[in-house]
Amino acid sequence: MLFFSVQQVTSYFTKRGSCVYLSSLDASKAFDRVIHSKLFDKLANRNVPHCLLRVLHNWYNKLVSVVKWNSVLSKFFCCVLWC
Repeated sequence: MLFFSVQQVTSYFTKRGSCVYLSSLDASKAFDRVIHSKLFDKLANRNVPHCLLRVLHNWYNKLVSVVKWNSVLSKFFCCVLWC
């Protein structure tokens, strides 16, 4: 769905003579390897607003995952982020 949307928007603007610039970053794998408590400490030390840190902490603290194997889903389980 996302690819289709990007393709349609790009086509729309290029047909009308506009330049289209697109950038993408998949940081999900990198974030999985981070020690989250240290990351949030560094963000706090760089004066990231406390309210934003609380939102991020709350968001990541409530993550759940599920494993899909041949169309069968496992039970949901909590992701441990704070080591």
